[in-house]
Amino acid sequence: MSQHTDFGVVIRRKELEFTAEEGCLVSRPVGPHVGAEFVSVDIVRIPRGASWKPAPYAVQEVTAIVFDGHGTAQIDGESAEVRKGSTAYAPAGRSVAFTAAADGDADEMTVYFWRAPLPEGTPRGSAPLLFNTVYDESAAIRKFAGTGEIAPVDQERRAFMNFPHWPGNGCAHLCINSGMAAPGNTFNIHGHPGAEDALFALDGRGQFFLGDTWLDMEPGDGVYARSGVLHGTRNPAGPDAADLFVSVGGPVPYDPALYRAAGLSPEVV
Repeated sequence: MSQHTDFGVVIRRKELEFTAEEGCLVSRPVGPHVGAEFVSVDIVRIPRGASWKPAPYAVQEVTAIVFDGHGTAQIDGESAEVRKGSTAYAPAGRSVAFTAAADGDADEMTVYFWRAPLPEGTPRGSAPLLFNTVYDESAAIRKFAGTGEIAPVDQERRAFMNFPHWPGNGCAHLCINSGMAAPGNTFNIHGHPGAEDALFALDGRGQFFLGDTWLDMEPGDGVYARSGVLHGTRNPAGPDAADLFVSVGGPVPYDPALYRAAGLSPEVV
């Protein structure tokens, strides 16, 4: 079950309800049924040796992140080995499929899929990066100060955010960001006018801000923030703090302000 608020939805992994589909278990915590207009999130548990290929929808982009287990991701004729933290981006018109490894210790692979229709006339990347990892630091915000809604935290307490799939490597609309917070670090509270955000904790325990409060998050938990709603992430300092609190997600449509804050061009290439 999910907790609905005026600001969005709080999603707890332990409370997700799954249904059997095509040999896998599927939960859909974000989509039109919770009022989302721009983004949907499917969570799929793929048994060892099984595969999952999202059903065809209207023209859309898909980005996916492996949360547990390992296996293979395929986008049309291209494939890559994947494990926790691996990402895949399927441009509109291209299909994506994941197969869980048939050997090893993992009984299944859990993949979170973000989906969004591609608005007509949106520029598309010429050679988009299909496979990556949330730990790719080649494009990132260093010590994000926010977008003006909330006073920034101290310079040395600001978290980093990587851009695994963004306009600079060919992502047209549905981009993925990954927050990296050491103990005591905060990715500053901010909002995205005209864009929704679906964020999930990938690794470590930390907190997400949604609307007006901080919420404790464990791996697999997340929030859906309605358009313009304030949100952020942090890794509170303390003896039980995670060495690194990793969060993933991204506003849909992507927010050019994030890339400008990193000194990067928001244009699709």
